[in-house]
Amino acid sequence: MRSLIIPLVILGLPLAEIAGFVIVGREAGLLMTLLLVFLSGAVGIALLRVQGFEVFRRVQESARAGRDPGREVLEGALVFVAAILLIVPGFFSDIIGLVLFLPPIRRAVATFLQTRMTIVTAGTGFYRWGPGGREERTGPRVIDLNEDEFSREKKDDDGSSPPNRISR
Repeated sequence: MRSLIIPLVILGLPLAEIAGFVIVGREAGLLMTLLLVFLSGAVGIALLRVQGFEVFRRVQESARAGRDPGREVLEGALVFVAAILLIVPGFFSDIIGLVLFLPPIRRAVATFLQTRMTIVTAGTGFYRWGPGGREERTGPRVIDLNEDEFSREKKDDDGSSPPNRISR
């Protein structure tokens, strides 16, 4: 059943968008329909600019405080997806994009996605400001791998262990 959902969405969404254009065009007229399409694209660009900078600021604050900015990065990705949905012509994608721009909905979607995936942030540029100036972030650096992402091979005939490998 899951394998049918993606092809149905890929085929169904363009058909729904065309039907939306026909319905709105019949009710509002051609010029008003085109104006709504251009207006939604402009709103998408403006919202991406305003909320994108806000998300970027929150990511920087989290990094400066020494916290993992994974949630803020995920919310930034959702803002980007919402903006793309608004910029792409279509009324159903515009509705989904506008709903995704609402912060409570975006947080709920981010929470849902975090339960379904692992967000790993790694970098050497995470510092925090302490009383003595800039200090490197403290705490263990942990990379959490699932069983299917890591395998340990058996020892060789001479008793030595081959290096660990990460499967791809």
